[in-house]
Amino acid sequence: MTLAARIGGQAVGIAAETGSARIFGQLDRLDQALAPATDEDGVAEFRASLDRIVLHPA
Repeated sequence: MTLAARIGGQAVGIAAETGSARIFGQLDRLDQALAPATDEDGVAEFRASLDRIVLHPA
């Protein structure tokens, strides 16, 4: 798993708990940066977890 994807995954959890617009903005930037690397370890998982909280919040 790439370090960026792993840290991003942790930040997704924080963003979901806090609703921080700043964290969501940074996660969006990371999502865009990692888009070309979807096949790398952890990147698809990070992007899916971000999609879950942005597109389908609980």
